[in-house]
Amino acid sequence: MDSKTYTVAIAGSTDHTVICAEALRNDPRFTISWVLTPSPRLVGRNQLLTKNALHVWSEKHGIPTIFVEKSINEDVKILIKQQQSVDFLLVVDFGYLIPQWLLTIPHIAPVNIHPSDLPKYRGSSPGQFTLLFGEKKSAVSIIMMNEKLDEGDLIYQEKFDVLNTWITPEFYQFAFTLIGETLPNVLADFGSQKITATPQPLATPTPIARRLSREDGYIPWIILKPFMEGQNEQLEHIHAIDMSPLSKEAHATLPDWPQLIGNAVRALSPWPGVWTMVPTKNGLKRMKILSRQEVQLDGKDVSSYALTKKLITEI
Repeated sequence: MDSKTYTVAIAGSTDHTVICAEALRNDPRFTISWVLTPSPRLVGRNQLLTKNALHVWSEKHGIPTIFVEKSINEDVKILIKQQQSVDFLLVVDFGYLIPQWLLTIPHIAPVNIHPSDLPKYRGSSPGQFTLLFGEKKSAVSIIMMNEKLDEGDLIYQEKFDVLNTWITPEFYQFAFTLIGETLPNVLADFGSQKITATPQPLATPTPIARRLSREDGYIPWIILKPFMEGQNEQLEHIHAIDMSPLSKEAHATLPDWPQLIGNAVRALSPWPGVWTMVPTKNGLKRMKILSRQEVQLDGKDVSSYALTKKLITEI
């Protein structure tokens, strides 16, 4: 085992970040020097000031923490420069643009964990796009960061099968738990030059997995109605012109509507969800599709489609 102790700074915010941080904290070869994370935010209907998962973790373990508001600005730079120098900067679920000066801070490398089979699905929503496009296999990748979007040299990839029952949180939980098991060994081997990084292909064979919006979950009722009622043969000749750009893009690759809708329900769960607008006696209402059996009409509790159907009128 490598006897050197590596120092690490961690930038992130979520439970996925904590999985990776905890894996390194529990390994005697690593010391977590400081953490970079978003400031507490007002959350929920009651607007409670809430700490993110990494903030809670760093506070619990007494690790120096630097907070980011809207961007990594000059004030943040001054605070980082005052911290202990580190061998690695590990970025996991951070959500901020990393400036070039920060990439040069670590002695060995700035490293990012990206849950896709790079160069596939570069971007902020790789799990959602992997499920939406019906991939049977994926990977979680450890890369050296550069100024480009997920194009850094590959240090390591852990391949895995994608279960056709997963929704997005399950995909991410599996991917980050999996990489957490090997992350300390990979970074130690990279630090001691037992393994080296290799360039990625410049071109990606898939769409960029961009940040999703609420509108991305929209699928017209003319398409969803036959799907919900098991009349898949009616979908063969339907061409909806008002579906979301994401649906159009996915349908061009995956023309089978029942399969695509099933993928979308899993991929876009819990947010933004697959939704549509249905006619009711009180006008058009938004309806979220939770499964082929369950839906939620605006203003109503989750219910079976069979019961909700009684509230939908024919156009």
